[in-house]
Amino acid sequence: MVDKKNNLKFKTKNVSVFYGSKQAINKISLDIEEKQITALIGPSGCGKSTFLRCLNRMNDVISNCSVNGKILLDGNNIYSDEIDPVLLRAKVGMVFQKPNPFPKSIFENIAYGPRIHGIGNNRAELTDLVHHSLEQAGLIDEVKDRLDDIATGLSGGQQQRICIARAIAVNPDVILMDEPCSALDPIATAKIEELMSSLSKSYTIIIVTHSMQQAGRVSQKTAFFHMGDLIEYGETPKIFTQPDQQKTQDYITGRFG
Repeated sequence: MVDKKNNLKFKTKNVSVFYGSKQAINKISLDIEEKQITALIGPSGCGKSTFLRCLNRMNDVISNCSVNGKILLDGNNIYSDEIDPVLLRAKVGMVFQKPNPFPKSIFENIAYGPRIHGIGNNRAELTDLVHHSLEQAGLIDEVKDRLDDIATGLSGGQQQRICIARAIAVNPDVILMDEPCSALDPIATAKIEELMSSLSKSYTIIIVTHSMQQAGRVSQKTAFFHMGDLIEYGETPKIFTQPDQQKTQDYITGRFG
């Protein structure tokens, strides 16, 4: 019997990133399957966030940053001249470490992206889209009577879920999350983790996390980065219990990091 593989969402080959003359990541080759959660772990400064930002060309906004290698999304080279980075970032949404809602109403936070991209032709369609996005982000019951309130008045965990709803609203394929729980308390973190698990049925999720426990709880695949190199990548349970590389074992068991 043939073992059925998930479809690949991203295929990356020999990706290197330089900030000026300083090399941040070294020839990373990593295939990411769709509709599951992939965790990137490793000590601070190991290159995991730099790699994550390659996947929606966020590094383009850094003046002295250059990216080499190949990154394919659904078979298309995202660094091709034909690719519009703005449209790419709608398809590959991002949620940052610190919740960053706009200083606007909850409704306008969610409606902003669809308006920019011409999604939702009228107020009724936009309202449906906002409600659906908040529902997917597990927030609708908490804010349905407060859509005109300023989003920055919400709790940290609610603000982060607003940011997730904002990413969902433009109908992405992929959601990148750069340490989305590091500024949150344990209860808010648990809600975000539960949300990630439910969203992974519809979206490909790639998360950078300092918490090995979090990677173990939420992800199906884990990649371990160290000093700009990809040391090991595989099924999460195997990475945490039977890694192939001694360096991975040393990090998992707390010998460094």
